[in-house]
Amino acid sequence: MHPLSNSKEGEEIVVRCLDCNCDDVCRLNELGCVEGVNGKIISNQQNIILQLGETRLAIARKLAQTILVSPV
Repeated sequence: MHPLSNSKEGEEIVVRCLDCNCDDVCRLNELGCVEGVNGKIISNQQNIILQLGETRLAIARKLAQTILVSPV
């Protein structure tokens, strides 16, 4: 496992652990970012663009460091 912020563009990942504060976890869950979901890194620049199904999320680098993922 590694932080989402360390993922490369085009990499397919599985979200393993949301290790951020409760408010952030609740908001991410509302947007479909839950443990066990598959996603793809669209961009890893200032913010990370994560595609989950048909949804794309822009996640700040600081928050992305608290989201642990693993390759598919």
